[in-house]
Amino acid sequence: PPGPSPQLFSPFEIVRYDVTEGAPVRDATGRCIRVGTGETGLLIAPVTPRTPFLGYAGSQELSEQKLLRGVFAEGDTYFSTGDLMEQDAAQFVRFRDRTGDTYRWKGENVATTEVAEALVAHESLQEATVYGVTVPG
Repeated sequence: PPGPSPQLFSPFEIVRYDVTEGAPVRDATGRCIRVGTGETGLLIAPVTPRTPFLGYAGSQELSEQKLLRGVFAEGDTYFSTGDLMEQDAAQFVRFRDRTGDTYRWKGENVATTEVAEALVAHESLQEATVYGVTVPG
């Protein structure tokens, strides 16, 4: 049987994320939507007295950009990790991508992890790391 849920050690949620908009998807009431099993979404963690977010050194604006408010209820606050994750039926959580590492190609969103998976499918490669770069024009 699977071991204890990872949430016992560090509470988290995985919510739907729109890579084109660069933001979590919210329903008609303005609340975030939890992903289904096997669906990729944004990993977020509640900010509470037990799990505080002390912010980044320097700019208060930078710290504020990492916080999501009114996620599931009025007044709640969550930290956005920037990690796109998926959780399977056995409760295993897998890294899929980083926000900002998805780009548009011929009108489609492409994740750097998708490119890496395509590369390692070739028998001569064992491992690949792919990252996006800005190409002028």
